[in-house]
Amino acid sequence: MKQIILGILIGAIAVFGYHRFLKKTETITGSQLIEQKLKNVSKLVVTEGYFSDVITYKDAKKYYLDWLTAEKKAVVLVNAKATISYDLKQLEFSVNESEQIIRIVKIPEPEIQLSPKLKYYDIQQDFLNPFEVKDYNKISALVDQRLLTQIERSTFKTNAQNRLITELHYLFNKGTTKNWSLEYDDISESLFELKN
Repeated sequence: MKQIILGILIGAIAVFGYHRFLKKTETITGSQLIEQKLKNVSKLVVTEGYFSDVITYKDAKKYYLDWLTAEKKAVVLVNAKATISYDLKQLEFSVNESEQIIRIVKIPEPEIQLSPKLKYYDIQQDFLNPFEVKDYNKISALVDQRLLTQIERSTFKTNAQNRLITELHYLFNKGTTKNWSLEYDDISESLFELKN
């Protein structure tokens, strides 16, 4: 009889110990869960686009008191892929758990990545003024500058920011039972809300 009571007592202690120490559960608030999700995604690529351009590059050097001119030129066809990503570690937000609202305070600056492919046509150069590495570097810098100007003039960055808000809403609501609302004042109205 003593062995049975001792066995039950040891079993009860084992079950209690298992639940107390090994199966320890931690209550995670909504804001902690959201912060944890953001830490898991450092950079988020939200959109990509394709741009093209044609550039005519010219350079001339003068010799012998400007009597002789040595010219070089090329026509460059540019096809570029551009992507926009955001560093989510720089995202500033506040969480209102009682109303299930996430307010985005500040969105980090978009990071634009350019991948241009250049094709050279109609290359003309003079013996006294041949194409050199510095010319190709100048062309590459000119291409990047013109592509960034095209991006600024287009709706590419605005579309990327809207896409970021949509992706954040999906990220915040994925795996949760709550349906959080997302607020950000710079998107159309004062309340930008998406429902699952």
